[in-house]
Amino acid sequence: MAGLKLDVESKKKTEKFFDNMDGDETVEYVNYWIEFQKRLPDVLRNLQGLVLIVYTGLEFTDIVEILNKIEPDRFVNVLYVSLVRSYKYIRQVLEYKPCGSKRFFVVDCVSGYAFPTEEDVDECFYHKPPSSLEEMKKIIEFGVEKCSPEMVVIDSLSQFINFSHLADDELNELYSFFKTLRKKVSTNGQEVVVLLYDSEIGGLHRLPKDVVDEVIKVEKIKEISRKPLMINWFQNLPSPQPFDYHLKID
Repeated sequence: MAGLKLDVESKKKTEKFFDNMDGDETVEYVNYWIEFQKRLPDVLRNLQGLVLIVYTGLEFTDIVEILNKIEPDRFVNVLYVSLVRSYKYIRQVLEYKPCGSKRFFVVDCVSGYAFPTEEDVDECFYHKPPSSLEEMKKIIEFGVEKCSPEMVVIDSLSQFINFSHLADDELNELYSFFKTLRKKVSTNGQEVVVLLYDSEIGGLHRLPKDVVDEVIKVEKIKEISRKPLMINWFQNLPSPQPFDYHLKID
């Protein structure tokens, strides 16, 4: 991927404070990030578990390139649950930019209720778009039963969640979704679940760091100049004690 040339390690340190003002509790959330450009191939090659990839400015071709770097040395079936791109578009992109040793099985939730009547395609399953995370779980179960994938990709969580203003009940629902997802995929043989999130809809105030294995932020920066396109990669660091914070889910 062109432009991965940043040499300076940078950390964005943040903390969480609780202040009582006039009887109201004010909560400030801060996220810790570390740049890992130099370790990019090793980090992506060995990804396991639930991985939240927060991106800005990426096209689908960039996402394909990221997926190509995950377990690049062996054949992998990928269940791609798409809430934002049609199977027709995904197929066209993959013809232009093949995904190496990965075979895509797409659950197309974009075509909606149309359910195209063209010839049967083994790599595509049409499904009406989910209206909740609970329905999303059922779609994932449906796709896993159909193709027994080693990798699951959900594109994208930003259809349900906005991390810039996430209420406690919404965060609890998301935590429950992640925990159920982890339990189900671990029993079905999935090795990595990639959860894509488009951060252009808002800031990253409340991330579910306690229930995912990795949080990776990717920023694609376009400049009108002769300099190469820059893509910045950051990996989320756990909040240091004593600022660790856990939501309780009953």
